[in-house]
Amino acid sequence: MKDKPATEYALLGALMSGPKHGYDMMQYLEEALGPTWRVSTSQLYALLKRLDKEDLVASAMKTQETRPSKRVFSIRPLGKRRFLKWLNRPTDHVRDLRIEFLAKLFFFRDLGLDGGPSLVEAQVALLKEVKKTLKDKIASEKTPYKRLVYRFRMCTLEGWLTWLKQDAWSFVEQERQAVR
Repeated sequence: MKDKPATEYALLGALMSGPKHGYDMMQYLEEALGPTWRVSTSQLYALLKRLDKEDLVASAMKTQETRPSKRVFSIRPLGKRRFLKWLNRPTDHVRDLRIEFLAKLFFFRDLGLDGGPSLVEAQVALLKEVKKTLKDKIASEKTPYKRLVYRFRMCTLEGWLTWLKQDAWSFVEQERQAVR
């Protein structure tokens, strides 16, 4: 269960390494999550305004000698707690793995945080439960089209499980060994 849209967590994650102004955050997210995630400038500022209102981030104007002032954002303790809670929780829906789960793996590595292997294990366990439910639906479904759709979902799910056990697991294990 998500209490915020995943993009808001990506913004909180971008601030975990230190204060940034909007353009810095756009650059960071583009370089870091570019292949999987896109945040428009208008979306970024609207979300930052909301996060500021909810006391998850703080903002302050920074004056510059030869350039216009800029607003700099930093994460507040409540924002950090919410981000870490989101980060360590498996992604609930298979359709969100492509963006949200990949971002979580990125943040574990980029921020040098422990817990990546536990997240992968929890994600595998969650998907195995989804797979059991899906098997039951396939077995009991009488409508050919619905059976086709459920089988498609099963193939997608099995692909994710294979990827998690091979690629995601080795990604987080490399990080764990590099830290030691």
